[in-house]
Amino acid sequence: MNFKAIALASLAALVAAAPTNEQPVNETAPVSKRSDDTYNNIATWYNAETGNRGACGDWLSNNDRFVAVSYDNPIPCGQWVGFNVNGVTSYGKVVDKCPSCAWNHYDMSLALFQDFDQLYKGEIYDIWSWHVDSWVDPSTLF
Repeated sequence: MNFKAIALASLAALVAAAPTNEQPVNETAPVSKRSDDTYNNIATWYNAETGNRGACGDWLSNNDRFVAVSYDNPIPCGQWVGFNVNGVTSYGKVVDKCPSCAWNHYDMSLALFQDFDQLYKGEIYDIWSWHVDSWVDPSTLF
């Protein structure tokens, strides 16, 4: 193989492997821009349908994807957070506070937790998480 063929083959491989700016459309989550990546987080789940509003003022349904954070966690109400567990990514909105949670502990809705594992497991360890800096309502993309 001559030098020109090697260079072209290398360039083609780089172009094929390059990331794109295209984001998948997911109607249950924002199209996200990542920041503040953290690792070694813990997740649990809780039954949020208590008949009371969450600490952020929202009515909660176990079918929605949301998360409660500790009072020490600086993530504000309304902030979307992305999670990745073993290659599976899902998103939850901060709508509640968890008095017994540590700063790296996310108490998830049943629907969000089940995106990653079965409820009987109770806890998930070694979770990647990140804040969603901005998001686009997927319904506005069409």
